[in-house]
Amino acid sequence: MGQVLTFPRERSRSAVAERSAAIITGLCALTYLLGFFIAGPMLAIYAFGFASTAHPLSAITCIAGLGVVWVLTRAAYKRI
Repeated sequence: MGQVLTFPRERSRSAVAERSAAIITGLCALTYLLGFFIAGPMLAIYAFGFASTAHPLSAITCIAGLGVVWVLTRAAYKRI
């Protein structure tokens, strides 16, 4: 009696495409969560704190950073 050996075949292109799409979706989800729940509120709180303690340049920098985080979070949410 002989054994039947099967050698590994190449992955199909659809499997590679599905895996890369899943990785991109996971990264977008992580970007959305970090931007919406951590970076956004943190920058808003710091901007308010700097504005109330007479550091206008730091507050403007936080508001600009909040704009960047908003754009990245929105793009990630659209991709999900």
